[in-house]
Amino acid sequence: MFGPLLVGGLVAASSVYYLLALLSIRRFRRRQRLPPLAASSSPGVSVLKPAIGAGPEFAELLRSHAAQRYPEFEILVGVGDADSEAQAAVDTVRSEFPQLRVEAVGCPAPPRGTNPKVATLESLAPHAHYPVWVVDDADVRVPPDHLRTVCAELAERDIGLVTCLYRADSGAGLASRLEGLWLDAEFSAQVLLADWLQGARFGLGATLALHKQTLLHIGGFAKIRRFIGDDFQIGQKIAATGQRVRISAATVSTRSTRSEGWRDIWKRQVRWSRTIRMQRPPGHAGLAMTFGTTWALIALAAYPGTLWPLALAAFALRYGTAIAAAAAVGSERLARDWWLLPASDLAASLVWIGSYCSRTVEWAGQRHRLGSGGRILG
Repeated sequence: MFGPLLVGGLVAASSVYYLLALLSIRRFRRRQRLPPLAASSSPGVSVLKPAIGAGPEFAELLRSHAAQRYPEFEILVGVGDADSEAQAAVDTVRSEFPQLRVEAVGCPAPPRGTNPKVATLESLAPHAHYPVWVVDDADVRVPPDHLRTVCAELAERDIGLVTCLYRADSGAGLASRLEGLWLDAEFSAQVLLADWLQGARFGLGATLALHKQTLLHIGGFAKIRRFIGDDFQIGQKIAATGQRVRISAATVSTRSTRSEGWRDIWKRQVRWSRTIRMQRPPGHAGLAMTFGTTWALIALAAYPGTLWPLALAAFALRYGTAIAAAAAVGSERLARDWWLLPASDLAASLVWIGSYCSRTVEWAGQRHRLGSGGRILG
């Protein structure tokens, strides 16, 4: 008797999660989009872009930043000695946009126990000329009105940080498709539900837009160099000052390297999951409620005679949430890969289990052991 109650309870809890997620997505999509700032009142922007993990697509991604419809901005790219592709991309984009400052800044290899992205941002910071900083990862592509949108939102009262949802522009392999489906059809739902229930107290690495003075007020990049989740740390520290974190109406896309296989994607997903586990243990444990299709499949396999109505309801709500989440980030992936959604959710549940098997993550060619709060121990 205990078995059906446990499995049925998990399926029911997941269904409640999907209902709440649907409401949070509806709330986000109904929020009024702010008008862009007038050119005369638009602050200058420094785009800080670490080139960690930059691949052959980097020139195309960097070009999307250079093509912004914004009056005054610059792009600073952090490159290391081995980042020849990133350096070549900067040279290409600079030649295409001669009126724009696009600069490659040499960054030394980070010391052991340091977040390599934050170390790069520390090297970029002294070269930034403008009062607003926009930080994003090497794999991010932005729409032409990106800076206009996030700067208008940053100008709102009490807003200390603007961050963006994102969709995946992944490869054709099955592993990439499963990862992209989870990002497009589930991750944004989790973010928007957290924002609705308790207010966003985190950032997303796809975009962090903030005033330079706000960053200095929380201690600058140096304050978070020993933490793995720099985006989470920045959002949390800004929220602790009483300022708000806003989930932007703008969405961006991330592009994975085309040659990535199962091993690469598994390591990245486990790194993300372990980072969340160390930063927010209760919230990470609660992610068990987001694996509704996994629990529904178990219910159908183990107790088909009693739990099938509950399982079918969970499937219907899961697909409804997936459709809404994909629409919120402008993704058309679900229309093609809808049949892979249960496999994507099953893979996500395995990653979640794997996140509890160790405190070690692999990132940028190094292994890091994590402590409480996501601190890098070595």
